[in-house]
Amino acid sequence: MEKETNNAYKAHCLVLSYPTQGHLNPMLEFSKRLEHKGVKVTLVTTRSMSKTIHKEASSIALETISDGFDEGGIAHAESIQAYLERFWQVGSQTLAELLEKLSSSISGNPVDCIVYDAFLPWALDVAKKFGLVGAVFFTQSCAVHNIYYHVNKGLLKLPLSEAEILLPGLPPVQPQDMPSFIYDLITYPAVTDMLVSQFSNVDKADWVLCNTLYELEPEVIKQIN
Repeated sequence: MEKETNNAYKAHCLVLSYPTQGHLNPMLEFSKRLEHKGVKVTLVTTRSMSKTIHKEASSIALETISDGFDEGGIAHAESIQAYLERFWQVGSQTLAELLEKLSSSISGNPVDCIVYDAFLPWALDVAKKFGLVGAVFFTQSCAVHNIYYHVNKGLLKLPLSEAEILLPGLPPVQPQDMPSFIYDLITYPAVTDMLVSQFSNVDKADWVLCNTLYELEPEVIKQIN
């Protein structure tokens, strides 16, 4: 009986994080919860980001892909826009290579699902190419993503012109209370585009996951559901 239990099939989930600590931490915590439920988890980040991680005692495997700037990440890119475009190109290719490596490994533990950071929508295209389940993971609160969603759909026009902004599930807010990348478009336009583009293919994802607590924002969670 013990031998059968040890050989029992375990679903294998690849958890792909955007390479900043504020994204890696919530995805690592989510990975721990998946592992607690009996799922085999492989956490994936960029090669440059992996050099800053102190591997703690955990059975969660760590793998890396390239963002095209292996020696220093975004700090070595000419601009945020250049970094994101290069990451899209190289990241898609090296993620596919990683999936092929895991499928052909001696351990014989191919990936069943990719949980990917919403900042990396191209990961869903890779997942579908390999016939895998794709789940998007939003690392910020539902309230913030509700705002970005309405911008993406053209329901909230930029630049902001209204004195008071009314969005479903949220109380009335002033323009200066909005996320800085929405309120101040001039500072980091490439980041604004990335935040809004999180929803470019979200309707094709098999699951949509949010890093939130229901008790903290019940109205907006009900609205998105």
